[in-house]
Amino acid sequence: MARTTHEAPGCTAIVVGAGMAGLLAARALSEHVDSVVVLERDALSPTPRARRGVPQGRHAHVLLAAGQQVLERWFPGLTGDLVDRGAIAVDTRDLVWHQGGGYRARCDLGRPTLAMTRPLLETTVRQRLLRQCAGVTVVDRTPVDGPVVEDGRVVGVAIGFQEMRADLVVDCSGRSTQMLSALAREGFPEPDVSAIRIDMAYRTRVVERHDGTIDGSVAVAIDDPRQGHRMGVALPVEHDRWIVTLGSFHGDPAPTDPASFEDAARALPAPELAAVLASGDAQGTVQRYRMPTSRRRHVERAGRVAPGFVVLGDAVCSFNPVYGQGMTSAALQALALGECVGRFGPASDRLPATFYRRAARVVDVPWRIAAGGDFADPRTTGAKSTGTDLTNRFLERVFRACHSSPAVARQTQRVQNLLDPPSSLLRPDRLLRILLADRRGGAAERRSAVGVPPREPSVAPPQSVDRHAAELHRRMVLR
Repeated sequence: MARTTHEAPGCTAIVVGAGMAGLLAARALSEHVDSVVVLERDALSPTPRARRGVPQGRHAHVLLAAGQQVLERWFPGLTGDLVDRGAIAVDTRDLVWHQGGGYRARCDLGRPTLAMTRPLLETTVRQRLLRQCAGVTVVDRTPVDGPVVEDGRVVGVAIGFQEMRADLVVDCSGRSTQMLSALAREGFPEPDVSAIRIDMAYRTRVVERHDGTIDGSVAVAIDDPRQGHRMGVALPVEHDRWIVTLGSFHGDPAPTDPASFEDAARALPAPELAAVLASGDAQGTVQRYRMPTSRRRHVERAGRVAPGFVVLGDAVCSFNPVYGQGMTSAALQALALGECVGRFGPASDRLPATFYRRAARVVDVPWRIAAGGDFADPRTTGAKSTGTDLTNRFLERVFRACHSSPAVARQTQRVQNLLDPPSSLLRPDRLLRILLADRRGGAAERRSAVGVPPREPSVAPPQSVDRHAAELHRRMVLR
């Protein structure tokens, strides 16, 4: 059967995938093209609901501060919408973070953050996008078969026996995208791939949330990666629930039933996650997710790229999810895409290569952070950058310094939230703080070993999330 062709008047774009990367790409494009159609293979619900195309959607998710800034810029008032729908405004001074053998000093990141489920965030962003951008349409239950190539450029996508045409196609279909393989059959080489084998397994439980369960509003625990590499996080989310996610690496046994899940939480080096699990009734079963490798496609190195087509989000780089970088990386890539389209136009032959260079700069920092953390575990294999071991030895000192220095803890948190580059930790004044705090921490450990307890860092007591929700909402809005 012959294909039929549908062409829309004016300047058009097609986005493949309605996850966070696709929604943010559509928002970026809406400022520069007349029409954006987002095609999604899953059925999309008007209410927050996990779906097959986002297999990790049932697990704990974090939108880093840099990503929050982009979303608030594009969707003014989004924070208020999310809080109204049940998202929890969290003061960063209420973060309980155990790593490197001790608790980080409580510190103020300079802006609060939000805790919520991935489906709530995605649904709210999608609805705001459709209300705010008249030229954007989202079509669900529409799988894309591949790109349509004519005269050496992508001119649209194939959907069954039909074609939908556009000036630009943006592939946000995720790490398993088939679009690049289809283009390879048309003569465009597939990009080189850097892969890091982590064999990471996630397990998640949802439990009822009651005030005062733990001394803080978010808890993170990470053990020594050289001795097993397990981690856990507890996030307060809408409808008075906790999401508790545990992760293990390199084939370590992962909890698959409620009893073993609780045992694994108790085995972590801090008691908060086990306390959360014991504080309320569990809702549903233990959810599972597995990710064998982190993968980065070096689209910026491709010698020949297809005009009229770019990839974005996990299709460019899928990080180890324990670092919470995926959505923020996608937001920053979408921001770069919008700037490139505004400069060159969606149909420009110069657009793809220019965008890929910009996307590579976006990905470089979180990739180095995640890869460095992965290679702290000696079992990790794959694309290891020169200097990774030296960097990890320095970061061990940084994490120890975080135990006693709120200033070091705050700067470390800013780096992890992609607000500042890792090089900011090497400024002479900060480096001195790190070395002095690490030295104090080592002395405290030696005193503790001979029976002299270490002095606790001076920190303000945690604040109630509910009592400060209005103030946190006010501070969350971009200045």
